[in-house]
Amino acid sequence: MTANTPLDLHRRRAVQSAQAATAALTALGVRATVTGSLARGEFGLHSDIDLLVTACPRHLKYAIEGVVEDVLGGLPFDVIYLDELPAWKLARFTADAVDASQLG
Repeated sequence: MTANTPLDLHRRRAVQSAQAATAALTALGVRATVTGSLARGEFGLHSDIDLLVTACPRHLKYAIEGVVEDVLGGLPFDVIYLDELPAWKLARFTADAVDASQLG
């Protein structure tokens, strides 16, 4: 039986939205994974969706947030660019990163 608590409903919406956002980015030639609490299975009522952009056409780099914002429909999010992360943060952001299709 599927639980329908506010947290369960919020998490399902976040998963579906993250999948839709990464699909929209993929259609533009952008590769992005999900990282943070959603990827670790620790997503809460006040969590945001963290997307790690691993590759994108140069001309789209700063248009990505607008695409994500439109798809997520008001859910809070952060977009992290792999090529802008300092070396000491790489492990933290990449260790949990998963393809959105793997979220369950």
